[in-house]
Amino acid sequence: MVELAMVKRMARRCLLVSPVVVIALWVFGGGSWALSGAIGLAMTLANLWLSATIIGRVAEHNPRLLMPAGLATFGLSLLLLTAVAAGLVAADIGFFPVIGGVLIGSHLVLVLWEATGSHGDPLPGSAPQSNAHSQKTRSS
Repeated sequence: MVELAMVKRMARRCLLVSPVVVIALWVFGGGSWALSGAIGLAMTLANLWLSATIIGRVAEHNPRLLMPAGLATFGLSLLLLTAVAAGLVAADIGFFPVIGGVLIGSHLVLVLWEATGSHGDPLPGSAPQSNAHSQKTRSS
């Protein structure tokens, strides 16, 4: 599925920047902030994976339902993230403003990074991708 390939690229990128984010949060706010940042990054990746799985399966089986599936997936994601956040707050795990900030920020950064089309640039540990368009562009 194309959607899962996108999430795999986003996850690799997230793993590249995660140490920087967690260390920066540790420096500015201590261990609680670092843990909260790691939780926010994990929630982001789980949300992206769930959304890609649902949308990818719908695209394979009934592409006409992509718009309703996308809307339903968005709603489900919001409900699940809210439930997890409420559970974390109730259990007094992490610092919610940091969790929420990292969750929102990492979604934006990862999705925009993917949208820039830089996915043709290989990341460490990944094989370069080849497609007819990029070969045609290079030969022009």
